[in-house]
Amino acid sequence: MCERAARPIEAEGLVALLEGGLDRVLLIDSRPFVEYNTCHILEAVNVNCSKLMKRRLQQDKIQISELLQHSAKRKVLDCVKQQKVVVYDQSSSDPASLSSEAFLSVLLAKLEKSFPSVHLLSGGFVAFSQLFPGLCEGKSTLVPSCISQPCLSVSSSGPTRILTHLYLGCQRDVLNQVTLTSVLLIYHYFDSNI
Repeated sequence: MCERAARPIEAEGLVALLEGGLDRVLLIDSRPFVEYNTCHILEAVNVNCSKLMKRRLQQDKIQISELLQHSAKRKVLDCVKQQKVVVYDQSSSDPASLSSEAFLSVLLAKLEKSFPSVHLLSGGFVAFSQLFPGLCEGKSTLVPSCISQPCLSVSSSGPTRILTHLYLGCQRDVLNQVTLTSVLLIYHYFDSNI
């Protein structure tokens, strides 16, 4: 196994980088979008961490710049050589301890090919938000936890709140919920030939 070029960076080190100029740092949040949307570090851009994106990255079918949100693309393309990249997830600390199949590991490896200085935030969002809550933005002062894991029980206790006025649920949830003012039904057809 080859040695990783990504190095850990402490929360205080990230703050020093950010104070040195936002145009010199690309901050990437690799958590699921729901967690990012709930609360994230100021100026961070979110990268989709789906299984499909991971596979496309591994097969070189997508470029790193394509994964970044539109707001970060200009920054990335303008000054790739000078930018330091800091990536964080919920709580990882050391790039060497990541499984080679983990999305974060794949993302770091791809970033290392495009940027001269790539770091993993030690302790991730959990540690940073506890030390510097004023440098985090979002809709929650609590550290969010992921609810999108496949091992959750199937029993439903009502719709799941996604955003302030957006809930995800099934038809049974809609029938049991009398306070809803609008309902959008989305049907998704799966083609097994794709």
